[in-house]
Amino acid sequence: MKTSFLALTCAVALFTPFSSAADDEKGTKKSAGFGTGIYRTKEGKINVFIDKIDTNSPTLLLIKNSRGEIIYREIIRKGYQKFGRLLNVNDLESGKYEIRVIINGEAQSIPFQLTEEKVERVLRVD
Repeated sequence: MKTSFLALTCAVALFTPFSSAADDEKGTKKSAGFGTGIYRTKEGKINVFIDKIDTNSPTLLLIKNSRGEIIYREIIRKGYQKFGRLLNVNDLESGKYEIRVIINGEAQSIPFQLTEEKVERVLRVD
């Protein structure tokens, strides 16, 4: 059965930075070492963009399920300041997940949820 990326559980605008180490004047937390932009595409995939200050550290990109199990793990070697990944979540089962980006001990994460599209049954009598 094909899953459809229906909604992010948190309100996320395009290229919204989240989580981190330092608080700004509004009390929201922002990472001092890197920024991320995570958003869904029309095709139901997830774009992850990372812009980091320190290119001497590798980047760890994870997807965890609701039980905390890592279902996707990628290490992006050091040397990259800006890069992006297109994550295909079509084969994941319905449920709650989290994307987590870790660089040099700092982490940013965003939860998302996959749900099944309901298909209506139509009865036609000829």
